[in-house]
Amino acid sequence: MERRRRWPKAVMVILLIAVVSGFAYAGRTLLFEETKGNMTMSAVTLEELKLSKTQLERISQARSEVKAQLNPGESAVVYLTDLDNVRSLPFIPVSQPDVNEDLNAWRKELKDRHFDRMPPDSILGTYRFAGGMKLSPFGAYMGSETDSAALLEELKAGIEETGQDFIWSKTPAPASLPLLTYTTVYRNADHATLYLIMENAPDSNVKIQLSAPPSAEYEELDLNGHAAHYFKNDSYVYTDSLFYQEISWMIEQGGKSVIYRLGSDSPAMSKEQLVEAAKNL
Repeated sequence: MERRRRWPKAVMVILLIAVVSGFAYAGRTLLFEETKGNMTMSAVTLEELKLSKTQLERISQARSEVKAQLNPGESAVVYLTDLDNVRSLPFIPVSQPDVNEDLNAWRKELKDRHFDRMPPDSILGTYRFAGGMKLSPFGAYMGSETDSAALLEELKAGIEETGQDFIWSKTPAPASLPLLTYTTVYRNADHATLYLIMENAPDSNVKIQLSAPPSAEYEELDLNGHAAHYFKNDSYVYTDSLFYQEISWMIEQGGKSVIYRLGSDSPAMSKEQLVEAAKNL
């Protein structure tokens, strides 16, 4: 599974719910596209991502089984036969993040990675810092279309050999990444979670496309003078709750951009609470 990657100046990445492809899918609706500095962020809904309850449950079970077998800092991808006809979701990334529980050390690492705004001690007064982690908290795979196509063929070959319903493989992190993603985690007394995700691309031009099923809710917001984007997805394949909502916005700094995402996988979190938290940031 080891591959050397040489990233071009302009790259398209697969990350979190992001599925970037040159194919024009049927049932595709563009929700927004925004460019600032060296980064472009867009979102689409895809009809083929309308998964059944059975498919969602199988994905959740497979992710849980794989995650339990990963050591801190390891990532993997899972391929399920249920997704054979879902071209925009070739496999599911899973990770077991290595968590930094020292807030001061975490802030220093963010500063060293050219992030100017540091995460607070708490959010909404009741969500306290629980740790920081590199990459997405839910799993991430970054690679070109060629890389992902080759990986998919390897996974399909493994299915044919074993006859199993799903197969997985660890994916070592590349030596360098075009997109740097850092997540600060906050939890309250009820173990509800907020994720503050910060992304930048110091040396590349990056396009990130978020994909969601047609049932996902989207709204453009004004966030203290910044254009922001609200998503709510109750068929989210990357969380144990199968639920995720977030507010995202971009800020340009000296020709380079930073994307901020504030999200929660706790169904009890209201949109109003999330908006208030984002405005305070």
